[in-house]
Amino acid sequence: MALSLPIYFLGRTFVLHTRIHGRQFKRSLKTADPRVAKLRAISILGRLGMAVWLDNPKLGDFGFSENERRQYEIDIKNGIVKAANPEDHRMAMEAIAEWRRAKAVEALGPIPGGWPKSEVPAVAAAKPAKAEPESFDESRVCKAKGPSFSAIMAEFLIFKKGRSEGTKADYQATVLEFETFAGKLPISQISEGHVGDYMKWLAGRDNKAPTIDKKVGALRALFNFGKKQHLCSGENPAANRNLQSREEKYAGGHKFYELDELKQVLGGEEFKALAATEPSVHLIVPAALITGVRITALAALAASDFRVSVNGHPYIQVAKDKTAAGRRNVPIPKRLYDPLLAYIKEHGSLGFEARPGGKGASDAVRKKLLNHLESIGLAGKGFTIHGLRKTINNYLFHKKVPLETRCQFMGHKIDHVNVGVYAAGNAVSKLTIDEIAEAVAPHQDELLKLIEFGKVAVDSTRKGSP
Repeated sequence: MALSLPIYFLGRTFVLHTRIHGRQFKRSLKTADPRVAKLRAISILGRLGMAVWLDNPKLGDFGFSENERRQYEIDIKNGIVKAANPEDHRMAMEAIAEWRRAKAVEALGPIPGGWPKSEVPAVAAAKPAKAEPESFDESRVCKAKGPSFSAIMAEFLIFKKGRSEGTKADYQATVLEFETFAGKLPISQISEGHVGDYMKWLAGRDNKAPTIDKKVGALRALFNFGKKQHLCSGENPAANRNLQSREEKYAGGHKFYELDELKQVLGGEEFKALAATEPSVHLIVPAALITGVRITALAALAASDFRVSVNGHPYIQVAKDKTAAGRRNVPIPKRLYDPLLAYIKEHGSLGFEARPGGKGASDAVRKKLLNHLESIGLAGKGFTIHGLRKTINNYLFHKKVPLETRCQFMGHKIDHVNVGVYAAGNAVSKLTIDEIAEAVAPHQDELLKLIEFGKVAVDSTRKGSP
């Protein structure tokens, strides 16, 4: 029969909490070991019973109902057993069996070859040995206080309205999954052990290391947000739990395109032919390479977002992006600017709709690119849409374009006092669009020439004809 006691875990120890004659009684059991806690609780309750009800307490005095009382009588000498029902009779038989086993062991005495009975020397009695500290699983001890993760998530949605819909959707999904696994516990009951169990559970469901790190990172970020808002306090149970090192994370990212690979993927006759069969793909994929703008932001462009600076540099205004730094002005060569604007004016958009839940439009473009890669025998080689964004930044790096210029062009935040405080202007847009264009436009043109953008595909039936 399971033993139910009025104890619970608080901070770093178990606590006994009950009522005696209507008055609240609460004592620390000074242990994190549940077995020791139960024994100490029983001992305290026993002493309380003797003190309150003297030497003749009744079972009902301890809060047990009639259905929970078990009564039987055993007369060992005459072999008589009395019980009120079959269950009590079974318990009486178990008690007799236990008594017989104890008697049998007593009659046998020490087992030959067994451990010798230890004797305490007289000197030791005068100086008792120091008690060993009680051991407990540190990962099972909660070191934080606060509401549930779902409660913090609700506050996050109120204060962080500027976050992308994709980020908010990912956080909500992670909180729901974690609380489905561990229960909707307050943070005061969530320990590092719970987070570790959640990570093992995710791994058992075939989640890879980057995915596990992303989900635990969402819990970590929510706790940190709650701490700043004074919703929770203490040590973050999801801190320092990344499975991947920084180097592993970067190495496992999207692949860079070498220049010869760019020419093969975007400069071949097969891609040129898409200008007739898939014109939106033929435009948005080179635009991702030349501008470094994320696919979802490119897909959201309207005709009004295409502008020309006072110095004659064509550029696009990125009004929607996943980060504040990503919402910026980006120069674009005229040979790509004109056909891109003409298509959007005619069709209203590039035709790639964002998925619900903030998932963006990249999936539709990714599938089109994968079809193209398969058609030219490069499927499974690691080429992605986001890899084009990395490639343009890497190209500008090797062309000695300054870091500050590259960051503003790519929509990366620069968190440095020299730029953020000691340079005038907005923290994420220090340079004018003309300054950015003058630094990157020549290199954008070089890449467009490399992939022969704008050239018509050669008709295979006319190849080699006079």
